[in-house]
Amino acid sequence: MRIFFSPGLFQGQILLRLLTFLLLSVCTATSMAEQVVQVYRAEALVTSQSQAERNTAMRVSLGEVIWRVSGDSAALEHPKVREALSQAQGYLYEYSYASTDEQLEVEGQQVRAIKLILKFSPQAIEKLLREARLPLWPANRPKLLVWQIMTDASGTTHRVLEDEARKALYDQAALRGIPLLLPMHDFEDNIALGSDSLWNMDDASIRAASERYKPDAILVGRYRESGGLWRANWQLLHASANQSFDTQSAEIPSLFVQAINTTADYFARLYAITPSEGGSGAIVIRVGDVRDFATYKKVQRYLEGLAMVTWVEMMTAQQDRLLIRLHTEGDLSLLLSTLELGKKLFPVESESITVQPVEAYRPPAATNGMDTGADGLGGSELSGFPQARGSLANPLVYRWQD
Repeated sequence: MRIFFSPGLFQGQILLRLLTFLLLSVCTATSMAEQVVQVYRAEALVTSQSQAERNTAMRVSLGEVIWRVSGDSAALEHPKVREALSQAQGYLYEYSYASTDEQLEVEGQQVRAIKLILKFSPQAIEKLLREARLPLWPANRPKLLVWQIMTDASGTTHRVLEDEARKALYDQAALRGIPLLLPMHDFEDNIALGSDSLWNMDDASIRAASERYKPDAILVGRYRESGGLWRANWQLLHASANQSFDTQSAEIPSLFVQAINTTADYFARLYAITPSEGGSGAIVIRVGDVRDFATYKKVQRYLEGLAMVTWVEMMTAQQDRLLIRLHTEGDLSLLLSTLELGKKLFPVESESITVQPVEAYRPPAATNGMDTGADGLGGSELSGFPQARGSLANPLVYRWQD
């Protein structure tokens, strides 16, 4: 018996598989897409393009931006900030309108809204915060991957967020300026991280399953209803640290708002620059694997672009190594955290690099006869006693990697 197959049948199957593959590829790319956060940009819904509505929205939005950039809601109570909010126009450099399907309620009636897009001046806001001696959290923020699992009344676990909770999570992350990633919950995720491991907050399994997303930090939450409230346990995994905290609320979305606020507060304390009356300090670093002039310029531009660095002083260049003095706002721990987040300079054990004698880098003697050791970079470092990390005698050692 002969069996005949129509060529069109195979073509149809191939086309169907191709379309399925393309659809899955688009969904995967969308799921893995990182939320883009613009810290000096804000949006507001208004009912018209009148100046009165725009001025009101401008003041509210400037307050949101200052909270986002400082990382501290208390900054809004500072006298200089309150004065700035009353003069919000002076901090705005661009605004525009866009259509939206959203609506606003006005006197009991639903009115179609207009989206007002406001962009504020980074220089003006940073100047304001520095003059008020308030924290300044640079725009380079840690990418946060969020895993969550919920147990319902029947004991069934759910790993995919419902729309309302997802929106609350994304909105609060945008408000606080945190780039957000959500797992795809595909076959690879489910194999790498089972629901039991996720519910038990298995540190090793969660970190291993998260590697494909390349986050800077991981937030893990589990929650269930108890006594009329939703109660959540959270763990924030950042570098080798593991921070735990709890939230509770009558509504699930509020759990995520609270968790993002706690996480943002932690990051702000870690990465924010706090201006001091003492001026900038100086930290010396040695950078290896600088093999050509193009790489030298990349290192220079990268360091000059760090918000906490006020001045980059290239001291010496020997073979593929640079000795650099960084004049900074902030202490050594802030610089270490900032460089780790940047993923351009990677620490190297000092013993693995031959260190030239300190005398080769001795600063010129002061012409007035005074000891140059007062700034922590002069001859007093050469006394033979153990020297602080980041000093001329004991520089931080890194290698450059594009």
